[in-house]
Amino acid sequence: MNFFPTPYPDEILYSTLGRYCIRSGNIKEIHNFEDLFSTRNCIASVELPSKIDALIENMPVNSIYTAEYFIYNHTLFPFYAAFIEPQRAEKIIKSMRSGRGADAYIRLGLVSNSIDLNKYFRFCPQCFMEDIEIYGEPYWHRIHQITGVFVCPKHKAPIYNSQVLVRGGSRQRFITPSIDNCIVEKEIYYPNEYIEKMIWMAEDAQRLLNSRFDFKEQEWFKRQFRAKLIEKGYARMNNFVHQKKLAQDFIDFYGEDYLKLVQSPVQNKSQNWLSSMVRYNNRITFTLRYLLLARFLGIPLDTLFNERIGFKCEYDDIDSYQQLWEKRLVELSQLGLSIREIANILDSTPKTVRRAIDKLGIETFWKYNGGGKYVNKKYTDTNEFKVKRDHLRAEWIKLHNKYPNKSSNQIRQSHQALYRWLSKYDLEWLRQHSRRKANISSTVDWNKRDKELLSKVKEVVKELQQGKPQRITWSTIGSRLGVNGWLLKRKDKLPLTREYIESVKEGLQEFHIRKIKWAIDKLEKEDKEITYWNLVEVAGVKPRYLKFISKEIKDILIEKGYNCDFL
Repeated sequence: MNFFPTPYPDEILYSTLGRYCIRSGNIKEIHNFEDLFSTRNCIASVELPSKIDALIENMPVNSIYTAEYFIYNHTLFPFYAAFIEPQRAEKIIKSMRSGRGADAYIRLGLVSNSIDLNKYFRFCPQCFMEDIEIYGEPYWHRIHQITGVFVCPKHKAPIYNSQVLVRGGSRQRFITPSIDNCIVEKEIYYPNEYIEKMIWMAEDAQRLLNSRFDFKEQEWFKRQFRAKLIEKGYARMNNFVHQKKLAQDFIDFYGEDYLKLVQSPVQNKSQNWLSSMVRYNNRITFTLRYLLLARFLGIPLDTLFNERIGFKCEYDDIDSYQQLWEKRLVELSQLGLSIREIANILDSTPKTVRRAIDKLGIETFWKYNGGGKYVNKKYTDTNEFKVKRDHLRAEWIKLHNKYPNKSSNQIRQSHQALYRWLSKYDLEWLRQHSRRKANISSTVDWNKRDKELLSKVKEVVKELQQGKPQRITWSTIGSRLGVNGWLLKRKDKLPLTREYIESVKEGLQEFHIRKIKWAIDKLEKEDKEITYWNLVEVAGVKPRYLKFISKEIKDILIEKGYNCDFL
């Protein structure tokens, strides 16, 4: 290239490349890709562009730009990758610098995530006019393209969809904003209770784009959030979290409608994305949800990334440490643990724990077999033990009389606590008063069942072969028919069914090839371009599996008259 446009403040790289295409003088769009990347085998990606190393190599002599500069200052990488661990971030950067752009989206979970990315490029009308006045032309701003950002942080005003698709249409064109494709057909008015939250989100997103915080392991963020949850009374120091209370207060804070708008509703109050975030696991969710939780807990982003939240064990903070230690002691003493167990958790001694309990006047609920309650005699020698044993024996006999057709093992399944106590303290008696259920001989006519099942299996296979592909296996067929528990185990008694399923079941590569064929047909019907990225996204086949079936994919594409150079 003989020249390259100077990127504007907060301009997304896609927009800068679009301005190059306008000035290049090339008649055909594809020639712009050859200028920029030295290849035609490339697509115009918005959030996480690839082949950036090739772009740098083609820059004019003495160019000051680097791949790192573009990635951190003119793509959405700093936002989408803000909460991932350093090793994964490094791999994503390598994918963006090379030609494996699809890998970057997959590693960030943007392909399988429940979040739908923006369908259209977005713009702020006031920024649009200011850009023309200052620079002589408008451009696409990074902050406006982030999913979940609905207002411009600079003007505190709504942003609008343009008429330019982010995905779909031609993926080998860079389209810049203009008065023809950035039209405000109808003004947007958000409820007042939304505006404040939308401004928060826009400002926090902009902070992530511009601050270049250090990448952290997931454990860092889990501990940061956990410390605040404890401080605000949503969690205890023994890792217990009041999930329902947390979920309800979170919903009250943001409102159900706003959470739906940012694709983060909290529906089931005990099992949802929010409950997963505050548990100790390595799952990574969408960046926007980290920002939602941080705002709710009152954690500034600088603090979240740079300062360890929670108690610090300095000498001059000994009073705070004592209060925290005593608070945890109160919590643990209500869980039915022995003094020794509490001492181990608190990294203390039983003597210290007992003295603190007496000092604080804690009402304890000790286990019968510990905690210092029976210091001078065994628990099994006490009258309390004998009373409880007689009561539980009577309960065990009562259950057997109530369920005469059940074995002791079946009764045990729904009365685990009773069984555990008796097996621990009264095992010999328990053995003498247990029964087994007599085996009932099978009267199944397997020949008849085989014939009936075969017709049902054929119907299921026909359904699986239509619509979005599902792998045809014994397990899939059994699940559809509700017989997964015994179908495979009894296949030797079902010769007709077994022979048919074995003839139609799919190996992993066969299934992937069928998914690719389906994806090509779907892209054709939707009039979309057949590209590597589109095949991965629509078929749902991970790139690491495509290399094993690349020959078959090429044959399919050639047969349909498509170029297969991108494989």
